[in-house]
Amino acid sequence: MDSIVYKGSWASLTSIVSKNAYLHFSFDFWNTMVFPNPLFKEKRAELISQLTNKNYTPEAISKAFAKVGEEHNRLIEIGGKNLPIQQLYQRVLIDLGWAEKIDLTDLVQKVEQIFLQFPPTLCEDFLSFLNFLLPFEKTISITSNTAFISGATIREFLNNYSLAGKFDFCLFSDEVGYGKPAVEMFQLLSLRLEEYHPEIRLTEVIHIGDNPVTDFIGPMKFGFDSFLLTSEQYLIYPRHAVHSIKDPIRYSFSPEEYSRFKFGDFQVAEKFSFELFNYFIQSGFFGSNQLPEKIVVYSSPYSQIPTASYFLAFGFFKLLKDHIDASGASGVHLRFGKIDRCQTYTEDYGAMDATERFNLIKNDTYKFSQEPEDDECCIFIDDISITGSHQLVVENMLVKNRCLNQSIFLYFAKLDELTIPASIENVLNFSFVDSIEKLLELVTFDSFRFTTRMIKYVLNASENDFNLFFETVIQRRKKDFLFDFYDLALSNDYHKIEAYQKNWGTLEEMKKKENFSRALSSK
Repeated sequence: MDSIVYKGSWASLTSIVSKNAYLHFSFDFWNTMVFPNPLFKEKRAELISQLTNKNYTPEAISKAFAKVGEEHNRLIEIGGKNLPIQQLYQRVLIDLGWAEKIDLTDLVQKVEQIFLQFPPTLCEDFLSFLNFLLPFEKTISITSNTAFISGATIREFLNNYSLAGKFDFCLFSDEVGYGKPAVEMFQLLSLRLEEYHPEIRLTEVIHIGDNPVTDFIGPMKFGFDSFLLTSEQYLIYPRHAVHSIKDPIRYSFSPEEYSRFKFGDFQVAEKFSFELFNYFIQSGFFGSNQLPEKIVVYSSPYSQIPTASYFLAFGFFKLLKDHIDASGASGVHLRFGKIDRCQTYTEDYGAMDATERFNLIKNDTYKFSQEPEDDECCIFIDDISITGSHQLVVENMLVKNRCLNQSIFLYFAKLDELTIPASIENVLNFSFVDSIEKLLELVTFDSFRFTTRMIKYVLNASENDFNLFFETVIQRRKKDFLFDFYDLALSNDYHKIEAYQKNWGTLEEMKKKENFSRALSSK
C-alpha cells in the first residue's frame, strides 16, 4: 500500500489505473455509483400510508426505515447474515406500531416499482471514471450490500441505463446470503474472478466504496486492496467527541481548565477523563454494552515525555477497567498501549491555519511500541481534533501495517465549524497559561504533572522568563523539579534542538549549582 493512494476522490483513482496494478475493479453500489432519490422516499411513504390506511407522517416512515436499515447494517458489519427483504419491511411496520397482517410480497413489489419510477441519481464522477477505465480492458464487478431494494431490481435499474453490460458480474448480499465485510462475500468474489483470471492474485483486485468498514477494512482484511471514496472528510474513521466547537467565543467546556490541562494539571485531566468515559458509555459504541474480548487504549503519540492526552487516556483506561471489573466481564482483556512519535518539532501547530498544520504534521512518523493483535479493538484517545491531521497520520500507520482492527477515535473536543480558523486551538491552549507567571502558579500544586507542551514552553521562553521560572521554583523548594525537568528534556533529545540551545546551557549550569548545593548540605 506504500506506493498507491488508498483514499480520496474519483480523480485520485486514475493514477491507480494508469499504473496497471490491478486486473479487476470491484465497486460498491449505494453512495458510490448512485445516490438516493428524495422523491422515492416520499412516494414510498405515500404507499405505506395508503396500504395501511394510517395517517403516518412521511417523517415517521422515513425514521422507521432509517432505524431498521441502520440495525441491519450493524448486523452485517459484525458478520451477520443478510436478512430477507420482506423481514426488513415487517420490522419497519412493527416500528411504526402496525400490528395487522399485510401482504409483504405485494408491498415489496410496489416499492421496487416506485424505485424504478424514481431511480437513484447516478454519480457523474463514477460514470467518468468508468468510461476512463473501460479501454484498459479490466474486468469489472459490483459487490454490494442490499437492504430494502433487491439485487434483481438494481440489475433492472442498471439495464434501464445501459450499464448492465459494462459489468462482468454482480454480487448482491440478498442473493448470496452474506454482505460485506463478511469473508464469505469476498471469497465468492475471489471464486468468480478465477473464471476470468485463473491465476489472479488477491493484490491484483481492488474494491472501491464509501464505507470504511464494509468497503475498506473488509476487503483489505481478506487480502484485496481497497480504496475509500471520501469528499470533504478525508479520514477513514469518524471523529467522536464529548464537545463540539461551533462558536469561537462560547464553549461547552472551560477554556481555562483546558489550558491548565494542557500544561499539566492532573486534577483537570481526571475530570476530563470522567467526562470522556461517560460519553463513551452513553454513546453505546459496542451496542447493548457488549464489550469486545480484547481492548487496547492509546493516547496520542509521544516519545518519552507524556502529552497531556496521555493523562486523559490513562484516566479513561482506569475507568474502563473499573467498569469491566464491576460488570463481571472477566473474559475481557484490557491493556494500555503506546504509539511512539519518531520525530519532534519546535513549531506550535496550535497557532497555524489548517494548511500549515497539515504540511507540518503529515510528515510525522509514528509506530506502535507493540502492534495490536488482530482481534483487539483499538481506542485512540486525544484531547482535541481541529483538522484531523494527527488522526490522518495514525490512520496512515494503520493502513501501512495492515492493522485493520475495529478502531474508535475518541476526543474530548473537536472543531465542527469550518469557518472557525484552526488557530482556535492556540486560543484554548493559552486561555489560562499565557505567561511564565501563570505557569508558575500551576506547577506549585501537587496535581501538576510534566507534559511535552510545558517543557517545550519553558525551553522556548525568553532568557528573563526562563531564569525567573527556575529561580522561583528553586526558591519554593519544589523538590527535584529541576532534575526531573532536565532528565525528561534530555530523554526527548531537546538538548539537540537549536532553538533551545541557549536555555539548555543555562539549565545545565543551574543543575550543576544545585548538585553542588546538595553536596554541601549533605556534609
